[in-house]
Amino acid sequence: MRVEELKSLGVDERVIRLIRERGIEELYPPQAEALKSGVLNGKNLILAIPTASGKTLVAEIVMINKILREGGKAVYLVPLKALAEEKYKEFKFWEKLGIRIAVTTGDYDSAEEWLGRYDIIIATSEKFDSLLRHKSPWIKDVKLIIADEVHLLGSYDRGATLEMILAHLRDKAQILGLSATIGNAEELAEWLNAELVVSEWRPVSLKRGVFHHGQLFWEDGSIEKFPSQWDSLVIDALKKDKQVLVFVNTRRSAEKEALLLGGKVQRFLSKPEERRLKQIADELESTPTNEKLKEALKKGVAFHHAGLGREERSIVEEAFREGLIKVITATPTLSAGVNLPAYRVIIRDTKRYSNFGWSDIPVLEIQQMMGRAGRPKYDKEGQAIIIAKTEKPEDLMKRYIFGKPENLFSMLSNEASFRSQILALITNFGVKNFRELIEFLEKTFYYHQRKNLEALEGKAKDIVYFLLENEFIDIDLNDQFMPLPFGIRTSQLYLDPLTAKKFKDAFEKLETNPNPLGVFHLLASTPDMASLRIRRKEQEDILDYAYEMESYLYQNIPYWEDYKFEKFLGEVKTAKLLLDWINEVPEARILETYDIDTGDLYRILELADWLMYSLIELYKLSSPKKEILEFLKQLHLRVKYGVREELLELTSLPMIGRKRARALYNAGFKSIEDIVKAKPSELLKVEGIGVGILEKLYQHFGVELPKVKAKKKQEEER
Repeated sequence: MRVEELKSLGVDERVIRLIRERGIEELYPPQAEALKSGVLNGKNLILAIPTASGKTLVAEIVMINKILREGGKAVYLVPLKALAEEKYKEFKFWEKLGIRIAVTTGDYDSAEEWLGRYDIIIATSEKFDSLLRHKSPWIKDVKLIIADEVHLLGSYDRGATLEMILAHLRDKAQILGLSATIGNAEELAEWLNAELVVSEWRPVSLKRGVFHHGQLFWEDGSIEKFPSQWDSLVIDALKKDKQVLVFVNTRRSAEKEALLLGGKVQRFLSKPEERRLKQIADELESTPTNEKLKEALKKGVAFHHAGLGREERSIVEEAFREGLIKVITATPTLSAGVNLPAYRVIIRDTKRYSNFGWSDIPVLEIQQMMGRAGRPKYDKEGQAIIIAKTEKPEDLMKRYIFGKPENLFSMLSNEASFRSQILALITNFGVKNFRELIEFLEKTFYYHQRKNLEALEGKAKDIVYFLLENEFIDIDLNDQFMPLPFGIRTSQLYLDPLTAKKFKDAFEKLETNPNPLGVFHLLASTPDMASLRIRRKEQEDILDYAYEMESYLYQNIPYWEDYKFEKFLGEVKTAKLLLDWINEVPEARILETYDIDTGDLYRILELADWLMYSLIELYKLSSPKKEILEFLKQLHLRVKYGVREELLELTSLPMIGRKRARALYNAGFKSIEDIVKAKPSELLKVEGIGVGILEKLYQHFGVELPKVKAKKKQEEER
């Protein structure tokens, strides 16, 4: 279908002009089918087509056309913050038409009224769910919801959130769901009363096979011979001047394989590439994980997993897109969103270890990984190869290459999600009684799949009793729900009610024994905090520490044979890490001591920041003692900045984090007043304080930085 033919479907000429400006003259067959489905006239649509088949362009055309024709807003939902940023950069192209675009991902306690000024709002599902709970006034203007990666409806931890958003807006806005792989797409489309476009068509053909002891069995029955080691497939691709993605099942494997492959990949680098990669590696901060990354990078390889910091991940992604990095070894997290295709995808592992032992990686996940093979504009075909270790090649072929992805199941079956969503319905969405609650729940995918009203009522009843018992809600004489302040605030803060109950139960102990370790252990013991795992070799040390500090904790140490024991030790370990953080233990030492990666540390700190804020907000509802409130607020700031109390005043300044604040303090600048009185030349002697930082500080004070001094310092630095 030619792009100009979109005019006959009612697409605005300005949209057609800009698509052509991008160099697109013709649409792919699945794109044409999708746009002819009625989606341009307001029909709901589920679009399930392979990676790189142009789902995003369909979404853009529908979105921009609807805004130009009808006004209102479009919300684009993504599963990951990194994906939100990626889409924001992509969609800014449309600002040429006066369309305003915003992205929002953090802070779960805000109505974000400023978003009312924008036409397209890109958000994570959790963030948008929180905006719905805060009754953001602009939500009534939302006319289109686009759910990217809609198959994540079946994801254990985030599926229920996406499902409830779609249930809330099903009759109020048009819905467009995008995915590469859905096992039961018909069932999903039926629930959303949506048209369904499913296609296997790809712009770059995909050749799939299984490698076993030097033989590569392709799906068409042909066989190729290679040296017996699977890494010969990597070398073969590099000889063709192509890039490779290798998927493995653990972080440590990703790191180990990257370092091993480095020795073989390095000879394929040109001298300028080697120099550029060394420069990128040298600019990385020194942490135990980054040291390995630097070593791999210099040889043209990188690893990519959730333990890397956000900055490191973008550096790796960018260098791979530029062609500097030839091979990335990754855990499956890379297949869930970030747009990084390669000519050849190698899947080394089809099993992974979970709490229940070794299990097969789902077909849906493996097919998502395979979908990364083949780069439009660069390759005529992409190759996806699964490595058979102990399994028979024909079994892997049958399961993963010819097999169908698993069906999606509603995750409202997850107790924590269900509890939180029912509280939100009563406290934030005006559900007045049990009958209305069930009426709403009948709109969910959960009910659509099960059609068991009795089971649904039983499940909902249990949660309503829990909410009544713990004073989140009340019921009047006419059986009408009465949201209580504690319940309203819990839901607005986006907390699991069980977390809020734990906080409330601890208030008395907190008042009699306010101390950082007790508070941190309280945060770590909630279902909303991802506590650290405890290794067998650490158990004794952490238990000794727990007994030593028992008087500071707000709960008793469980018996060692109790199933809660190991979990408790993980919580103590997490609390101890937070204590180290606020006592200014260097980041590298924390990573080493707790055997974690940068990404893990920042996830814990992000959660602790949000939970500290929530604890303070809920404590305010309980006739708070002024000195306890003050203690908690100060502790929250220390968590935010990772500093001892004496540095809090300095960290309130722009660009002054834990390292610069300590350097200033040690150099005798202990307060804002000291800095204001100081000469620029004195401040420039402090480690980490350059001209740029000084300019920001002086700007903050509303004073101009003397030019002569600044210039002199710059010359010295050269």
